Amino acid sequence: MTVGDKIRYFRQMQDMSLEQLAERTGIHPETIKKYELGYRNPKVEQLKKIAGGLKVSVIEFLDIEIKTEMDLIAVLKKVSPFFKWERMVEILGEEIGK
Repeated sequence: MTVGDKIRYFRQMQDMSLEQLAERTGIHPETIKKYELGYRNPKVEQLKKIAGGLKVSVIEFLDIEIKTEMDLIAVLKKVSPFFKWERMVEILGEEIGK
């Protein structure tokens, strides 16, 4: 599935119109339609807004398949703009302290 297919899938699963998603995200409905049809790809900030509007993790839109260590490194590079590293350090610190 493309990013646009996934946007449409999550929107339709929630029985949400383009206009409703546009209201939730502040992104024009025609722009969202272009994303869904694959005419345009959303930038990271737009994708974050869409994920928030759909109440799903932005990671849902990423194409992730891990078979090798190199795949894992590529995935980490993809998710790094979305990942809350501060929280991970906090969690790891709690686990190490146990």
